[in-house]
Amino acid sequence: MEHTLMHDSRTLTEKFLRYMQTEKRASEHTLQAYRADLADFFDCVFGSREMIETEEITRPLVRRWIAEMTKKGLNPRTVNRRVSALNSFFKYLRRANIVEHNPVAGTVKPKISKRLPVFIPEDKIAAALDFRPDTEKNDYAALRDRVIPELFYATGMRISELVNLRHRDIDFSLRQIKVTGKRNKERIIPMTNNIREILADYTTKKREFFPAPDSDQLFLSASGGKIGTNAVYLIVRKRLQIGGVTGKCNPHVLRHTFATHMLNNGADLTGVKELLGHAGLAATQIYTHNTFEKLKKIHDSAHPRADVK
Repeated sequence: MEHTLMHDSRTLTEKFLRYMQTEKRASEHTLQAYRADLADFFDCVFGSREMIETEEITRPLVRRWIAEMTKKGLNPRTVNRRVSALNSFFKYLRRANIVEHNPVAGTVKPKISKRLPVFIPEDKIAAALDFRPDTEKNDYAALRDRVIPELFYATGMRISELVNLRHRDIDFSLRQIKVTGKRNKERIIPMTNNIREILADYTTKKREFFPAPDSDQLFLSASGGKIGTNAVYLIVRKRLQIGGVTGKCNPHVLRHTFATHMLNNGADLTGVKELLGHAGLAATQIYTHNTFEKLKKIHDSAHPRADVK
């Protein structure tokens, strides 16, 4: 057991991140979040001191960190995510025989009020996606920016999945898209006729702007490189806001909207789970609350005494 030795907190962090990347297939986004969360913890409990003895880290120190984050006004979800990152870190240290105990185990986390997913009503999303402003340019960016929100809504895929799509992932003959999700798990999403036509038109016109692209990437930046997640966020927000959508306008809202509308229109919960790439049904069940309005309409139209005052 190496726990009596002094360790550089940065070195331990990087070893943990390499483990998460190679063994757990964590995404770059997740790795960056872990790095920031652990840096915040070490800064809070040790300040500028980099060399630490891991057995110095006790449950009271973890509680102190949680208290500091709460005092700063951090959202309970953010606090819990950071504590989970620290918990994963110490699980790794135990597995690597660097510590004997996990000081995060059993720590009480802040309570989280149940947050229901935000979604866009069917009429509003249809109007937003169909809207074509007169000022739209006839260039690659305008073409791409019309397709991306449509694809999010048609498939429910994650932003990380969309930016990594390649032309070879699109099978027009079988009308399906191969998506690589979390931990490199692949899944197949069927294409509707509408999104098939949209993507076919996009790929044809894309060749006019990039006759000999350097890569197989489906979506590119204006300069021809791989598009970034920040750019996609801006594209979706601008497109939805111009189309008249108010409130949250981001790719994840379109994912919520996809799931909610599928369930509202009779899709099976297990099927939606597979389409979203969820590991278990619990993650998909958060969308079932949104079907209440649909059920209420069915009840009001079908029950003999629904209109009785």
